[in-house]
Amino acid sequence: MKIRFNSPKESHPTQDSGLQVLYAPGKRLAFKLRWYFILFLILLPALWLAGRYGLDLIRIEAPALVRLQVLEIRARQAGRIQAIHVQAGDHVNTGKALVELDNPEWDLRLAILNGSQAAPAPGSNLAALDQRALGTLQALVGRAQQRVSEVRRMYNDNAATRGELVDAQNALDNRQAELLQFQRAQLGGAGTSEAARYAQQQEAERKWLQGQMASLNVAAPYDGRVAEVIAAEGENVGPGTPLLRLEKTGPAQLWIYLDPKDVDHSAPGSKLEVRLPDGSWASATVISPAESANPLPTDLRQPFSSPARGLLVPAQFDQPLAAEWRVDSLPVRVRFPGERFHIFGWEI
Repeated sequence: MKIRFNSPKESHPTQDSGLQVLYAPGKRLAFKLRWYFILFLILLPALWLAGRYGLDLIRIEAPALVRLQVLEIRARQAGRIQAIHVQAGDHVNTGKALVELDNPEWDLRLAILNGSQAAPAPGSNLAALDQRALGTLQALVGRAQQRVSEVRRMYNDNAATRGELVDAQNALDNRQAELLQFQRAQLGGAGTSEAARYAQQQEAERKWLQGQMASLNVAAPYDGRVAEVIAAEGENVGPGTPLLRLEKTGPAQLWIYLDPKDVDHSAPGSKLEVRLPDGSWASATVISPAESANPLPTDLRQPFSSPARGLLVPAQFDQPLAAEWRVDSLPVRVRFPGERFHIFGWEI
C-alpha cells in the first residue's frame, strides 16, 4: 500500500469524490468551537486560581466582624424577679428601670424589725420587753434553719448552687450568734443598757436592709437598645446571674483580621471601605493599631484554607450604620482604597 502524506481533502476541503459539499465549512467551524470549549473547561480551574492569586496581588482585602458595645446586665444580689419592664428591641434611656427584684427573706426581716420598733408604753415591764425580743430572735433562728434545710434539699436536687447553701448557713450562724449574745446579756444582768444596745443594732440592720432592697432593682447604665432578655419573671436568681443584654447607642465598630504582611494599613487614621451583605459600600477608619494576632473565626475562613491568624485591627464606621446591619458579629469584607481597578467595566 502506498502511503501519501497529502490528501485531496486538504487542498479541496469542500469537495468529496468530486462533489461539492455545501455544509463542510460549517461542520469544520463547529468542530473547532467544540474543541475550544472543551479546552476552556479543562483550563477553567487553573484560570480561576490564577485570577484569584492575581487579585490578591493587586488589592488588599480582609475579613471583618461588625462589633457593637453590648453590656450584659447581671443581678447584684440574690432575689426573685418580680417584673421585667422592657422587651428585646426596646430603646431605653439612662436610669430607665429594667428589672425589678425582691428578696422574700429580707422583706420578712424588715417586717420583724419594723414591728419591734414600737416603743413600750409607760410603766411597761422591762422583762416583758426582753421576752419579746428573745421570742423574735428565736423565730429568726427557726426561719434560718428552715432556709438552710430548704437550700440543702435544692442543692441535692441540683436546683441551687453551693454558694447559695453557704449564704444560708452563714445567715443561720449570724442569727444564732445574735440569740447567744442576747441570752448572755440577760444572764449577765446588763439590763437596760443591753436592751438599748440591741435596739441600736436592730436599727442599723434595718437601715442596711433598706439600702440592700433599694439596690436590688436594675436600671439602664446608659442610653441603648435591649438586645436580648435572658431571665424571666418569677425566676430566682443569684449574684451575677445574667438578666439581659444592653446594646450601647453609638457608632458600630469593626474588628478586622488583617494579614500580617499588610501591617502598613493598620496605622490609626487609615481609610478603608466595607462591603455590606447587600453589596453596598460604607467607609470606615482605623482607630488604633493592632495589639494582638487572633485566629480567624470559623465563619470568616475561606473554603479549603487552613486555620490562620490575623492582626486584630479595630476600626469605626464614618457614618452611622443602617439599623438592619447593626448586628453584633455580622461578617463583612473590607478593602483598603487605592486598590480597586476597572477593567472593561468590571470592578476588581
